[in-house]
Amino acid sequence: MNLIIFYDHSKDILDIVNKYRKVYNATIYEIKTLESIGLKEKIFNTKVNVDRCNLNLLNYETIILISPLWFNKIPAPVIKFLEESTGKINNIIYLLYNYNKKDCPKEFEKLDKILNLRRNRSYFVSLAKKEIHVRVYQ
Repeated sequence: MNLIIFYDHSKDILDIVNKYRKVYNATIYEIKTLESIGLKEKIFNTKVNVDRCNLNLLNYETIILISPLWFNKIPAPVIKFLEESTGKINNIIYLLYNYNKKDCPKEFEKLDKILNLRRNRSYFVSLAKKEIHVRVYQ
């Protein structure tokens, strides 16, 4: 049993989520904030509150985290969700994307550090100028 956890509900991310849902035959879970917040808070406010996840994440063989990078940073709600999930995930794959061609491999390491877990695989997807570039990291 696999789970896709994603943040943001733009058309681009929903397309990515649906493609991976089919490939991994996965259930999906969206990270949501408890209150409406602006872009500045989404990026920089680590005190943002997210909905409590009622799923037992340890029951999933693989978790695929799909998140945008805003200004080449992981959004605060994703960080908050992962902080609350530390010790509850066995195996994770990251898929981070943005709309420029700049890779941000240090963001993968940041996620590993938050979870105190080494990722299985990681992908960076650039959606710049209607071109899709995918890079794989280990």
